[in-house]
Amino acid sequence: MQPVYLEVCCGSAADAIAAYQGGANRVELNSDLFHGGLTPTLGALRTVKRHAPELKVMCMVRPREGGFCYTDTEYETMLEDARIFVENGADGIVFGFLREDGTVDTARCREMLAVIGDRESVFHRAIDVVPDVPAALDTLIDLGVTRVLTSGQRPTVPEGAQTIRAMIAHAGGRIQILPGGGITPENAAW
Repeated sequence: MQPVYLEVCCGSAADAIAAYQGGANRVELNSDLFHGGLTPTLGALRTVKRHAPELKVMCMVRPREGGFCYTDTEYETMLEDARIFVENGADGIVFGFLREDGTVDTARCREMLAVIGDRESVFHRAIDVVPDVPAALDTLIDLGVTRVLTSGQRPTVPEGAQTIRAMIAHAGGRIQILPGGGITPENAAW
């Protein structure tokens, strides 16, 4: 059996440091978890890296709540935030770009991946609102995305477990599937 790799979604530098002290292998660093997780500050990233240099830190790049189809200015800002995070030690970037029809925006994803370079790339729960999950996975695989964060197109992982199983089967090891959302100490073993 493969070891379990624990990633914790964190809303601040203090959360990330506490997660590291509690045994997390990796964190997703955000701000404003109340609104689904938004772009953290550069100061938060630098503070975490200073206090937990061995911790893998994935920085969310999401300028606002409400959908995953961004204006040109929001998109430009997201690329710049990603550049700054990578230059300051982020181990990867968490992002998600969709077109108005809900399909993966390959052009914008490709540009973000160029900014990320050899760091890890995570397509976040935007996948949970696409109309065709297998097609979206194939697109992300073709783009070279490291992993997909998903709750199986449901509010929580326990509710979306069947879809997550299907995603893992479809991916066939070509992309990592990271279940996230609604995993608690009480249901984590399940």
